[in-house]
Amino acid sequence: MSALNPFIWDRPLDDPSKIVGMEAFANEVALTLKGQTNVALFGPRDTGKTTFTNQLALELAKKQGTDAPPFDAVKVNLQRVVSIPGFIGCVHDAMTSHPVKSVRRAAQRQIGVLEKEIGFDIKVIKGSVKSALVSPAQDAETLHAQLLAVRSLSEHLVVVFDEFQRLRHCPGDPLAIIRSALMSSGANHVSLVFTGSIRNALKMMLENSEQPIFGEAAQMQLPAISRIDFLEYLDFQFEQTGKPADEDALNHLLNATRAHPRSTQQLAWECWSGTPARKPVTLDTVIEAHDRLVQTIERSEFASVLNVLMSGDEGEVNEVRALQLLADRGGENVTSRPVATRYGFSSHSRVRPALERLQGRGLVDHRDGTWYVVDPLFSEWLRRASPLADRSAPEASLD
Repeated sequence: MSALNPFIWDRPLDDPSKIVGMEAFANEVALTLKGQTNVALFGPRDTGKTTFTNQLALELAKKQGTDAPPFDAVKVNLQRVVSIPGFIGCVHDAMTSHPVKSVRRAAQRQIGVLEKEIGFDIKVIKGSVKSALVSPAQDAETLHAQLLAVRSLSEHLVVVFDEFQRLRHCPGDPLAIIRSALMSSGANHVSLVFTGSIRNALKMMLENSEQPIFGEAAQMQLPAISRIDFLEYLDFQFEQTGKPADEDALNHLLNATRAHPRSTQQLAWECWSGTPARKPVTLDTVIEAHDRLVQTIERSEFASVLNVLMSGDEGEVNEVRALQLLADRGGENVTSRPVATRYGFSSHSRVRPALERLQGRGLVDHRDGTWYVVDPLFSEWLRRASPLADRSAPEASLD
């Protein structure tokens, strides 16, 4: 029996025993990639895309038939990329820190070849931000050569570009470089995964005929984790660590978080931490832990974003109104004239554009035609602070 808190919420999961409800979808995506079809994967921020790619790497490593041998996966995190030198740094990190020894050593050999052939030196590339020693053309050539090196790491390879939509603001035509290196002659053994938390931005990169990767990927939505899968996972983890959870406690925990992956793990962590050893997790435990977490939003990035929007122009203030409307009333009938007027919109036609801008910020999304605030703790904080919320009604759920 473990005395350690089993719930992880502050980083992506890589332990297969702690990844919930991803197996079937990972198998589907793995077979798609092994069939030489690229995949673009959508999912709001903090809903488990990076954790899914860890599960996907495990699935890719399996032999799924004579025509679906094991594949290696290289994951490139683009979350902070704003330039070609930054892109080069991210690819270098993905190569040198690969978890599989054989791939990591192959990467180290390829980097050695690059250093000899084109004078590749990551320290020089990173330092070039402050100097004029390296031209943009040289950076583009280096990135292209580097991606060619990546494709030589394995006979069966998947390259994952996490938060791919960040490249839309990167000068130097990185999409054309990717296409030339990883989607052209000689790259038939390579499939690509593009993940994105800003759906519209990623779709623009895939559906605009002027973009280099136009029409080059099957678009897939990261599925929601089923309630029963999460319920069984939470029940098992609490039980195995000597703090069994009441059924009412588990149900309230999932209702409060709408089974949102990060928030569910975070609330479970808080409940576990607040329960003495060998004592049960009760409904009161969950209610108190939830209240503590909602109160922390006051000092979070969400509150900072809200303050910036409130100080902005009419369009930005409309985004605040739209957030409040969703938190108070749910995401159906969002363009109702009486509702829009109640929340201060000059016209009901301004609600949807505000929601679309919020979606671009990763704060809201929609599933099955219903809009919702992505982070359930943020949504509850908004609802509690609203003078227009119905106190007798629980927060709208996607279940």
